[in-house]
Amino acid sequence: MRFRLATMDDAKLLFEWRNDPLTRAMSNNTEPVPWEGHLAWLESRLARQNPHLYIIEDDGPIGTFRVDDDQVSYTIAPGSRRRGLATEALTLVRRQFGPLQAEIKPGNIASIKAAERAGMIVRIIE
Repeated sequence: MRFRLATMDDAKLLFEWRNDPLTRAMSNNTEPVPWEGHLAWLESRLARQNPHLYIIEDDGPIGTFRVDDDQVSYTIAPGSRRRGLATEALTLVRRQFGPLQAEIKPGNIASIKAAERAGMIVRIIE
């Protein structure tokens, strides 16, 4: 498993993952993101000096994460869930960036456990 910086070539993939019903349900913003808004956000994010937006790969793309200050946000692709990949991915993230805070909804038990096992600081949010 490895990760790489995201590019505009990842726009469609990131859009699909972001609008996945389970991803939306576990996000702070649960509304679907329109394509134009997604493209504007991605262009702005990638224009930063340090965009810290990554694609997680393991025989192809399996998820994404971003780092903002001391926080990590992440999702595992719908087709790659329930295989323990989040713990492995977050362990790689911790090795690169140190222990980060992950804000997770209380009903997202799998994500809470993965973040804790990877050594992240879990903050439960409503």
